[in-house]
Amino acid sequence: MKKQINVVGAALIENGKVLATKRNDDRVLGTLWEFPGGKIETGETPEQALQRELNEEFNDEIVVGERVTETNSHEYDFGIVNLTVYYAKFLTHHFDLVAHSRVEWLNQNELNQLSWAEADQAAVNVISKADLTQVKFYGSN
Repeated sequence: MKKQINVVGAALIENGKVLATKRNDDRVLGTLWEFPGGKIETGETPEQALQRELNEEFNDEIVVGERVTETNSHEYDFGIVNLTVYYAKFLTHHFDLVAHSRVEWLNQNELNQLSWAEADQAAVNVISKADLTQVKFYGSN
């Protein structure tokens, strides 16, 4: 039985654009684009995991918003990734790139032009058609 890997991703929105991140070439799925995030640790909620991961990957604080889609599972060689993507926004802007080689702020209509990791594709499809002005963030100002 393949390993189940529960991960979260952040669809970060700013000025009507969405942040896409490209994985470092030396990492698994290294040539593909993804929403930043990572594994949910034991005892964490998805939202807590997202805040921790974004702090680790960019040294930034975020506010997590509503979920983009249902959890999407994709089977890779190394296991089954169960990805849940949430809308989010930055509270700080340090952008220290630890796990990524590139970041791009894209308009919604540009999202499908990138080569996304399979698990991220369902969220890309939803976000590219969403009304980003209607996204709700919890606990934000």
